[in-house]
Amino acid sequence: MKPTTYHVTLINLSADAQSVVEDTKLDRRGVADDEMRRLLETFCTIDPVANATTEPEVRVLVRAESYLIRTGQNKLLLYDARNHEAPGEILTVDQVMAELDGSALAAWAASIPEQTVTPEEASSPILSSPTAPTDNDSFPVPVLRPPDPPQSVPRLIALLALVIGLAGTIFYLRFAGLDNATPAGFNRVAATEAAELQESFAGTYLTGPQPGQHGIALTAGGEVRIFELRAVEAPRVIHATGTWGRIGPALAVATDQPGGLITAPNPETLVYCGETYRRIH
Repeated sequence: MKPTTYHVTLINLSADAQSVVEDTKLDRRGVADDEMRRLLETFCTIDPVANATTEPEVRVLVRAESYLIRTGQNKLLLYDARNHEAPGEILTVDQVMAELDGSALAAWAASIPEQTVTPEEASSPILSSPTAPTDNDSFPVPVLRPPDPPQSVPRLIALLALVIGLAGTIFYLRFAGLDNATPAGFNRVAATEAAELQESFAGTYLTGPQPGQHGIALTAGGEVRIFELRAVEAPRVIHATGTWGRIGPALAVATDQPGGLITAPNPETLVYCGETYRRIH
């Protein structure tokens, strides 16, 4: 049997998937099974904060299938890259490798019991007519093709909840959230001062390092990334554009996100939605 090889694309990752490198895209062709496994094992161990703020991912093309892999808390999230509506599956490295090399599908197919039909049985009028009784007035069991893989009801429910949540968020931002971009009493600073503030406040701020706690990443280019650390899933990240200004004498950042202003008492501290965020780098 010919060994499986993979076409791997690393997004925002180093060539060995050991560290996060922003704005990079590396293609690796002919990756063997052992190297693919090492990449995934290393990918699981990257820094959770860098994972949240940079959103690295591994894309894999094998046979006629395309996968997108993300990570969170030493687990992998496997997505069908060609079906953007399908939710991801939380899997171990072994389980992802089984999906990639085809052994998971082979195991599923092997688990389906086979039913053998002789030529005589295939031409029997009893089998050709499902309503015809046998001598003991019973009906034969028809020969069925293997069933399609079962659909996951929880995954469908999760997808429906995601769609409803996104619709609610869009509605809120359309009719309420946009007002947060220029709230009452907020005065924008001049472009030169805004550039200086973006540079001095650029960094990552956390309420804490545990799952369920929140973070804000500010870039020198004015982008705002608001994220939540999770126990298993990859961090949920919201992207926004920040506008620097003041409420009275206090520095603040206005965005199009609900929750009000992000206030900045000093370059080491942010306050948002009643939570205090401390700079970690």
